[in-house]
Formats: sequence, structure tokens, C-alpha cells
Amino acid sequence: MYKSALRPIWVVGSINTDMVVKANSLPHPGQTVLGGEFFMNSGGKGANQAVAAARLGGQVSLLGCLGRDVFGDKAIARLESEKVNCSFVSRSENLASGVAIISVDSTGENQISVAPGAACYFL
Repeated sequence: MYKSALRPIWVVGSINTDMVVKANSLPHPGQTVLGGEFFMNSGGKGANQAVAAARLGGQVSLLGCLGRDVFGDKAIARLESEKVNCSFVSRSENLASGVAIISVDSTGENQISVAPGAACYFL
């Protein structure tokens, strides 16, 4: 193992929940399209980087902010299951955790709207 792999890694960044709807086509402004599959993934640039570094064997600590809500609870649980230290993730009483609403069409094109919530408060 490389000596540098034993040094702590600090990641500062967003932690979100991605809500994804797959549909045949993306909606035009003002249009509603009937979607198909729906799923939720853990996301956020900071959280994704922290998980990637932890999976490569790094000792990772994440600095960020979540709301004190179900999305925040699930994000912490997932990050800790990936061996990411979340001791420095603060929890806002007043702001919701960040979410991203993602529509994906049959060709893989997407539209993303992000409500950063508590992540914006921290950063």
C-alpha cells in the first residue's frame, strides 16, 4: 500500500438525494409526460467523491450539511455503510436536505433540477 493512502482524506461538498424518473421523452416547457421507472439514489458531488475515495481504501471524512429529515438520515446511513466518517456533517433544524429531481429519456438525455437545501447553507 502506498504511504499516501494512509493519510486522511477530507472532502467538503454537497450531499443530496437523487430522485430519478425514466420516461420515453423529456417534457417540453409546460408539458407533462407519463414516466415509467422511478428510483432514488444517494448523490451530491461531495458525497460521491467521498464514497469513491473510501472504496479505494482511503480514510475519508466528509464535511457537509443535511437537514434533520428522512433524506438526511438515509444519507448518513449510506455514507457510514461505505466507511465514510460523517462526524463533521452538520444537521440543520430549519432547512431540508438537498434533493435533485432528474428526468431521463430513452436515449439517456436528462434534465436535472437541484434544491440544495441545507447543503447550500453549509457551503
